[in-house]
Amino acid sequence: MDWAKTVRALRLRLRLKQGAMAELIGVSQTYISRLESGLVEPAPHVAEAIEALSSNPRTRSTFDDFLATIRYSPFPSFLVQPEPENGRYTVEAISAALDEDCVAALSDLTDCEALGQLRDQIDTICQSGLRSGDVLSATAFWCDTRESPRYWATRYTPVRDEAGQCFLHGTLSEQTANDYAESLRSAGTDLIIERFGVSA
Repeated sequence: MDWAKTVRALRLRLRLKQGAMAELIGVSQTYISRLESGLVEPAPHVAEAIEALSSNPRTRSTFDDFLATIRYSPFPSFLVQPEPENGRYTVEAISAALDEDCVAALSDLTDCEALGQLRDQIDTICQSGLRSGDVLSATAFWCDTRESPRYWATRYTPVRDEAGQCFLHGTLSEQTANDYAESLRSAGTDLIIERFGVSA
């Protein structure tokens, strides 16, 4: 778990200053500051208090509810936090429909070589203004590179959490090889990015 991100997001969601958050979980304001800076890992009893606070239905965030919606969805979908500049594509949530599929049990999309084209497309979405809010959505057509390749159409939607961090929500639909070829022919590209006022 990224404790710095978790503590900061929880504090912002509850609209607390560091001192009030510290009092709530029984530590000093300096300790909260160090946690949010990533300088320390929480002691077990502090981690327990943070987890209890963030999982309490009364303090649970809309973003946490969104993650649950993805995890329990009967439709193939996932949420990834792309950081291509650091070589990371952290998988935050995967739907039950993908448990036995291409991104099952992955914590990062780099863990699976077969997803190279998917990562390349996510890189392009990031370079097209994902973090600046210019990207409205994207549609990608790709093929995984396993022994028996599978063809996919993926619809991406940018999402932000309470701390302003950027994520991509992907909804997948499997295609036949013929449908995939037709999608590429019809679109003239494997990635369509919709921006505010522009399509590319």
